Amino acid sequence: MLDGIGVIIAIAFSLLYPLIIWLLVKKVRFEQESYRYLFAAFLLGAVVFYLAFLRKFYVLFISGYALWGVDLLGTGFIEEAVKLLILILPFIRVRLNEGNGAFYGLAVGLGFGGGEAVFLLAPAAANFYINQILFFVYLSQINTIATMALTPLEVILVNLFVLPDLLSVINSLSFAVFTPSLMGLSLIAVFERIFAILFHASSAAIIGYGLVRGKTLKFYLIAVILHILFNLFAFIYAVGLIGIIEVEILLAVFAIVLFVYVVYRKVLAV
Repeated sequence: MLDGIGVIIAIAFSLLYPLIIWLLVKKVRFEQESYRYLFAAFLLGAVVFYLAFLRKFYVLFISGYALWGVDLLGTGFIEEAVKLLILILPFIRVRLNEGNGAFYGLAVGLGFGGGEAVFLLAPAAANFYINQILFFVYLSQINTIATMALTPLEVILVNLFVLPDLLSVINSLSFAVFTPSLMGLSLIAVFERIFAILFHASSAAIIGYGLVRGKTLKFYLIAVILHILFNLFAFIYAVGLIGIIEVEILLAVFAIVLFVYVVYRKVLAV
């Protein structure tokens, strides 16, 4: 039951947080814009996240650092492309002009970020209590091995082929189990999604801004480069150059600065 509550909280946060941002920006300047079309842009943004995620088929063919490199570059191009796809849909494109193009992009990006947050947070919350059980199961296996009477050869084999895998699994599970959480929902993951959603909103707004000014390719590539830079922090963390706290702070600062700049200079600018 508790894991179910965590999933509900995850979904509620993932959808309500970007919707609130969208409504606040609309209230400031875009009261005349149709809720129907803006909400359609938001929902389609959430849906195309799952279309963009299909790019992950390449995990079947590559692994290790090569996978990280392809993911680092490919994610920016593909995810920004599907955001652009929504903005050029005829029933959306016909409503865009230089005054609202960036705002429609913002709506698409907020939806995209919300869809991604549901995908990441809800399963993590659902698996939290399963991970707790698995953690103690694997830990008990370590204790069992420690109490066994082993021959010298068996000790060598266990140390070479059994313990490394067990310790690796326990280390992964310990991060999931012991990080601060609310009903199984990792607060670090929520913190990260807060700023990832802001980033997706900003990059899509940049694309919308360029689209209505006839500079689609230029501003699409700017969004892609920013996306690669944003993901670069996670790559640096993945290779062990910085810790989880440092990477989350860097992601937050990057996302906030970009969002504030885009909203004031592109979205709300007359």
